[in-house]
Amino acid sequence: MPDIVSGDPGLRLLREVSAGSRRSLVRALGWSAVQAAPALASGRMLATALDQGFLAGRPVAGVCWLTGIAALYGVRAAAQRAMFDPLASIVEPMRDELVRRVVRGALRRAVYEGLPGAGPDAAGVTRLSSQVDAVRGTVAALLRTALPLAVNLLAALLGLASLDLRMALVVAVPLLVAVAAFVPAMRALTRRRAAYLLAEERVAAATGSVIGAARDVAALGADREARAEVHRAADASARAATTVAWANALRVPVILFGGQLPVLGLLLAGPSLVRQGTVSPGAVIGAVSYVTAYLIPALQQMTGAVAGYWSQLRVLAARLAATSARPGTPGPAEVPARPAGADLIVRGLTFAYGPHSEPVLRDVTFTVPRAGHLALVGPSGVGKSTLAALLAGIGQPDAGRIAIGGRTTAELPEAERAALVALVPQEAYVFPGTLRENVAYLAPGARDDALERAAAAVGLSPLVARLGGYDAELTDPAAALSSGERQLIALARVYASPARLVILDEATCHLDPAAEAVVESAFARRPGTLIVVAHRLSSAARAGRVLILDADGHAFGTHAELLATHPGYAALVGHWDAPLPAPTP
Repeated sequence: MPDIVSGDPGLRLLREVSAGSRRSLVRALGWSAVQAAPALASGRMLATALDQGFLAGRPVAGVCWLTGIAALYGVRAAAQRAMFDPLASIVEPMRDELVRRVVRGALRRAVYEGLPGAGPDAAGVTRLSSQVDAVRGTVAALLRTALPLAVNLLAALLGLASLDLRMALVVAVPLLVAVAAFVPAMRALTRRRAAYLLAEERVAAATGSVIGAARDVAALGADREARAEVHRAADASARAATTVAWANALRVPVILFGGQLPVLGLLLAGPSLVRQGTVSPGAVIGAVSYVTAYLIPALQQMTGAVAGYWSQLRVLAARLAATSARPGTPGPAEVPARPAGADLIVRGLTFAYGPHSEPVLRDVTFTVPRAGHLALVGPSGVGKSTLAALLAGIGQPDAGRIAIGGRTTAELPEAERAALVALVPQEAYVFPGTLRENVAYLAPGARDDALERAAAAVGLSPLVARLGGYDAELTDPAAALSSGERQLIALARVYASPARLVILDEATCHLDPAAEAVVESAFARRPGTLIVVAHRLSSAARAGRVLILDADGHAFGTHAELLATHPGYAALVGHWDAPLPAPTP
């Protein structure tokens, strides 16, 4: 799983979501330096208290030096308290930005990767709830722990060197060797944490799918299979957790070699150094106190809490980076600027919603030439929206084939299909953000003149002017805009996109007939192929070809041909009373 273990995407995401926190980070580093005051001076002060106080027969002086050490710990406590304000200024805005990106990513997958009848993305809920909060908590814990730890290590080594350089070398050499040996083990720990995180997501996804299909599971008597699926995911998660625990055990030899061995070296070398008169007894005790009070706890934190926080953060951030969306990016990761032509060939298309269900579509066959205009009509519930979804590649037929530009929808790469085909449903989605972000969502590099052409083509310009331009903020689109206005925004979004096969699934149902005519005429003039799921006679009459679906099957022809030869189409036209415009070729 190189995409998860590699830290680059995750670290890049963390840099992006924490942009603007540099001042708070500098403040946190400053308070960490204040916290290191005991690590820098306490060993030296302890040596002085012994050599010039208690061992020299001056207990009052010794107590004064020990009191000074206690005062330094008071300073450290105050600095620890002051750390929380800059930490909050870093992690809270970071969490908000991560939530926005995860929601955008979930919506992208729902639009571009969802299948008809698919349940909710339970793993996406896990990312939004537990993983984002875990990143927030881990970053806070890492900053609160790692910054003081790094400063304390440096301060303790400097304090030790101020007592005696030889004793500092006795401590520093095994310490650095242990740290250097532990760093490569971090990759194994990160890899195993990645496996554990994915296993947790699979548990959530399996549980969510079983719960979502509980009624079907009970009806089919498939409870044993459902339990087995969840148990398999849970067992894999337990095995992954065990491997993480074994990886964490690597810290024990590191602490023994890098922390306990220097203490033994000081105790063995100390008496000889004292007899030579090069160091004092208090200096030896002070050096041991530096190791036991600061370096060993720091090593324990580094190999335990900090290593765990860091590996967990890299895994979580890389996972979120792989599944979230940057602001303003379209759903597919790679969108060709101008995809190939969209001539559409459908042969023998059959589809049912279950293995024992009656097919909604049976042996549907038709052809739409490049730049053609097809109207899809029929009574409610006959399968028009199902056919529109299959043409867009959302799901695969049970039989038959759909070819766009000479390739079937199954053969088209997802990113190319998403760029080539645009399906506009009846209920238009407008997300909170600026009007520009909404209209340019499928064409992120579009300039304002391109957006203005799209807006003018579909009749959105008056709404743009009323809202105050493309920088207008849509904080609550459902409340601030009518259903028709939201449809116009969605239509302008698709008009500005590179899609060359546009499917309007009753996407103008909230517009009046005149506005609908403007929209359909604009898409008919636009380069590419247009398919309209019609709910008015005017839409069928404007199209060059008409496909009718009904209980007897389907028929394909011009509006005039079907009106003269197909009783079902003639009966349907009898229910429509809109004026008939001249059809376009």
